[in-house]
Amino acid sequence: MEENRSTGGPPRRRRTSNSPNPAKFLRRAMALLAGTLLAITSFLPAASAAGFPATVRATVAAAVPAINLDAPEPQQVEDQPWRDASLSPELRALLVVNAMTLEQKVNYLVQSGGPGVPELGLPAIRSKDGCCGLALEDTVTTALPVGVGLASTFNNTYARAYGAVGGEEARATGWNALAGPTMDLVKTPYNGRMWEDLGEDPLLSGSIAASQVQGEQGADISALVKHYNLNNFESRRGHVDVEVDERTLQETYTRPWETVVRDADPGAIMCSFNKVNTEFACGNAPLLNGILKTQLGFRGFVSSDFNAAHSFADYAAGLDVAGPGLEFSGPALLAAVQNGQVSEARVTDAARRVALTMFAKGIFDNPPPGSFVNPQPTNVPVPTNQLDAHAVIAEDIAEDAAVLLKNDGALPLASTTPSVAVIGSDADWYIDGGGSGAIPNPARLTTILDGITARAGDADVEYAAGTDPVSLADTLPGAPPIPSTVLTNVQAEYRSGINNFTGDTVVARSERQINLRTGISADTINTSQVPGLPVPLVSAPMSVVWTGTLVAPATGDYTLTMAHLGTARLFVDNTLVTTGEPAPYNQTESAINLAAGQEVPIRVEYTTDAPNQFNGGLNDQPGAMMRLGWFAPENALSPSIQEAVDVASRNSVAVVVARDYTGEAADRGTLTLPQDQDRLIRAVSAVNPNTIVVLATSGPVTMPWLDAVPSVLETWYPGQAQGTAVASLLYGDANPSGKLPVTFPVSEQQATQAGQQNTFYLINEVDPVVPYVEGVFVGYKSYTTQGLTPLFPFGHGLSYTRFQYGNLLSTPVVDAADPAAEVSVQVTNLGTREGQETVQVYVGNLPTVIPTPARQLAGYASITLPPGAAGTVNIDLDPRSLQYWDTAANGWVTPTGQVPIYVGSSVNDTRLAGFITVE
Repeated sequence: MEENRSTGGPPRRRRTSNSPNPAKFLRRAMALLAGTLLAITSFLPAASAAGFPATVRATVAAAVPAINLDAPEPQQVEDQPWRDASLSPELRALLVVNAMTLEQKVNYLVQSGGPGVPELGLPAIRSKDGCCGLALEDTVTTALPVGVGLASTFNNTYARAYGAVGGEEARATGWNALAGPTMDLVKTPYNGRMWEDLGEDPLLSGSIAASQVQGEQGADISALVKHYNLNNFESRRGHVDVEVDERTLQETYTRPWETVVRDADPGAIMCSFNKVNTEFACGNAPLLNGILKTQLGFRGFVSSDFNAAHSFADYAAGLDVAGPGLEFSGPALLAAVQNGQVSEARVTDAARRVALTMFAKGIFDNPPPGSFVNPQPTNVPVPTNQLDAHAVIAEDIAEDAAVLLKNDGALPLASTTPSVAVIGSDADWYIDGGGSGAIPNPARLTTILDGITARAGDADVEYAAGTDPVSLADTLPGAPPIPSTVLTNVQAEYRSGINNFTGDTVVARSERQINLRTGISADTINTSQVPGLPVPLVSAPMSVVWTGTLVAPATGDYTLTMAHLGTARLFVDNTLVTTGEPAPYNQTESAINLAAGQEVPIRVEYTTDAPNQFNGGLNDQPGAMMRLGWFAPENALSPSIQEAVDVASRNSVAVVVARDYTGEAADRGTLTLPQDQDRLIRAVSAVNPNTIVVLATSGPVTMPWLDAVPSVLETWYPGQAQGTAVASLLYGDANPSGKLPVTFPVSEQQATQAGQQNTFYLINEVDPVVPYVEGVFVGYKSYTTQGLTPLFPFGHGLSYTRFQYGNLLSTPVVDAADPAAEVSVQVTNLGTREGQETVQVYVGNLPTVIPTPARQLAGYASITLPPGAAGTVNIDLDPRSLQYWDTAANGWVTPTGQVPIYVGSSVNDTRLAGFITVE
């Protein structure tokens, strides 16, 4: 991408006289000398930990007495050598920081809301959420497919284009940093934010993230990559303590960060909320000063997650910018320096790091519009031509992100298909997650129903919702909520406080169901159809009374359930039938026999009186959790499911769009599709053998109906182009080519066996400690090493054509001192359609007594072939795949001997095998 630079910021002052000014010339020469000396030393570990080493400062002060590193004298506006773009970013940063007063340095270290240092030409840090496109609440932006979808493309070129979309829109609207990608390795499928992440493999995650960062920073902004390190789930994320051994920390969780720092040089990295080995990640010296800044050589600045700093001591541990908020920045930081809590040398180093990012990423020389307007302008639109161009990228990536999990011939649909039933409560809704990663205002939205209707042409398209729409409450484990067509006329009265069932009502409204979970992804940034609650109910104790009428769809024995945290009471026909204890989170059950059409009054009283239910703010509190559910006889279809069955029975094809809804600060407690969508799919497929399931999920789900349907397509949360992309895939205008970046377990029991903890239940603890006992065997590495056969393995993805592999060649002998190796394989398209295949290379157990994975991704590459054509794919193996982290040596080691290699279409579909010898 060519750079298109324009002049911005305060004008550069130029001398009008041709005669030199000796005094200024000498000052500049001394400044350059000082900068040169400091540039050599500023990346030493001591400098990272505590500013400039005393010996270096003494040397520089002796050589250039006029330069005082501790209390630099402000330079005149006309003498600002850091404006010289021919100087290196490192030198420019040293020069400008040397010109700053303490107050200017402190003002510069304010995250999103600070003044910057405009008198020196330095714009303030202005960062915005942007894992999956620019997340703005006040204007439309391009909604890209989510991170797990991007990872499914196994395509670094797409990742760069993906990053460019967010970077260019951030710049256009006045932001100079984009908080993304989210590269928290997927340790557990229960993670509420795994849809933002880039999969369970360190090589894939790091490679895709590095390319995304390159795309973002190509727009002359900085990436703010998150969340460093080990932020692998959301429950109690503000205080959970992750216990991890050194090998696992380095080999599994730090390895993607090594890639992104080495290959993309991000301007900023966001440290995470959680603790790592007893210390908060934003005040963890081994993580920040030791690994990130020294071992990995990270040059930019470390910014905390939202209020994830905990003390002024975090600065000494390696934090550079604390925020947003001013508890540990701004005037508070100034006072901390003045009273000796924080050294000025550390503040100087932090300011230098921020300045380096501004210079190195083009922000200083080409600041975004409005950079020097305070407060920052709002409601700045993205240019229409930019939105148009980005819409094409969003659609292309959505098509390539989709993974064809199963196809017994039902896909692609023929253009002559006479009629299509589209079923799903969110098939005609924008499908995205909740929280800061969500894009609330997609610019060019087509729903899946829109897309299929447009592509179907003259064919009949009939729609039925089938179930109620999903919401954050559907992350709660337990029986499915009673449908709104069974529990009718639900009225809710919300009051503040515990056990307050008669006081003033804060909110009174009709609701679809008795199904409640509060939190960031329900009440703050919520893209579901179900509205959240206003302040103060979002994060404060409450009491709720729900009333409704239960109308049984069929005669039989039912079980009414209450899944809840906090005391819940169920009244049936004005009689109290059960009381649920406040803690821990649990489900109570009440058996009841109902006759078809019988109307029964229902009342539920609920109050949030569980211990610590609202402690720790939105990062830690479980919040309100209450669901009235049911177990119904198999033949007791709700009227909404029965309507979907009727629609499916009279159309030639049925497309069921099944989804979940997860988000920030809310892990899901089950891998079951919410809102009884399993029952819906079983019922529809029973009357229409051409039932196609389109999954739009955050990650893996169980599929008890899999054998009953011919085709399943996983589209994740596919972004604004979900309608056009899904229709193109269903009708074969686009050929599915995505590969799973995560493993789909057969069951929750299998996930547990593979070490994938259900982290939802950590809500029952205030300060949980989670040992990472699986070590380096994360995701598919655990499945393959234990011999577990998942529902769908890592790397799996079908196509509308078939590929044959052959002629495997590999580097025969590899030097242990420089373990570079290459694999080549011939791929032939055996089908009648053009298609793309992603070839994956895995290494087997390494030649060492140290336990290593039975399969480990070592490289990948894609090839697109017309029908009948063959081509050669060359893949460089990542040297780290031939190494392990040796704790005794405190570094990577390469064991010598034979290493098995496996080449194929997934970790379980390895069609060729060989070996390389490491000497």
